[in-house]
Amino acid sequence: MTEVRGADGTVLHTEIHGHPDAPTIVLTHGVLCDLAFWRKQIADLSDEFRVVAFDHRGHGLSDQPARGSYTLDHLADDLHAVLTATVPAGEQAVLAGHSLGGIAVMAWGARYPDDVARRVRSVALVNTTPGEILDNVHFLRGPRRLLGARRRLAMTVAPLAGIPLPRRMPVRRRLLSHVALGSTTVASAGRELDRMIGATSPRGRGGYGGMLVNMVTSIDPSSLDVPALVIAGRRDKIAPPARSEIIAARLPQLIDLREYDTGHCGPLECADEVTASLRALGRGELGQAGKATA
Repeated sequence: MTEVRGADGTVLHTEIHGHPDAPTIVLTHGVLCDLAFWRKQIADLSDEFRVVAFDHRGHGLSDQPARGSYTLDHLADDLHAVLTATVPAGEQAVLAGHSLGGIAVMAWGARYPDDVARRVRSVALVNTTPGEILDNVHFLRGPRRLLGARRRLAMTVAPLAGIPLPRRMPVRRRLLSHVALGSTTVASAGRELDRMIGATSPRGRGGYGGMLVNMVTSIDPSSLDVPALVIAGRRDKIAPPARSEIIAARLPQLIDLREYDTGHCGPLECADEVTASLRALGRGELGQAGKATA
């Protein structure tokens, strides 16, 4: 375990697993989770790679800064601080982000385009979206003519995401299973998600909840000009496959767009497949990246 400080001094809890001289894979988790979301990948990949994972600000064991400290720039700066502190000088890491973590990777590429090829040799974007989130989720949609009203309502109630919650809520777990997971997933995934959400700080929930609700524009991922793999879930209601298709079309060096029969949590629901993809990226075994077409 180590501590990394973001640009504004926020302490980011970071863990490094595996042999110190092995190639590095950096994992960044989604909203309302913590680095344990990647526990299966960490366990399986650390026999061959040096695996770095960290808690986003307001999550897990990282600091909980005040309101106003949860923006795309903060996400990008925190990831940049982790890469700078944990990837050995002269080495290029494999960088993988799930959901909010994928948004962080794209935001980092847009904010630090000159560092992309220097610090990263390939990326994986898992169950994520370039933005315009509320208009594209596949739950509680209603008629399309009401999308504007739903967006305004969500922006109004977003601050409520920061109220304290009990660590265990049976209703929350059932809602998570419906919204975040595919119908074929194992029950343990729902329990893991519920534990992580219950442990996320109110500041983290409120800060990132407001940021994501108000994310009505898209991030351009084209600054990630390195070989890139995109992974989508066919049953994903939060970041539907069409969102991954948009990302894939804008990546300069797309390797592949892979769809699995999961919901929003591929690294939990199809852990072996996601791990195998990251292992192949780390080994450089995937096909030649080509120019993506719009």
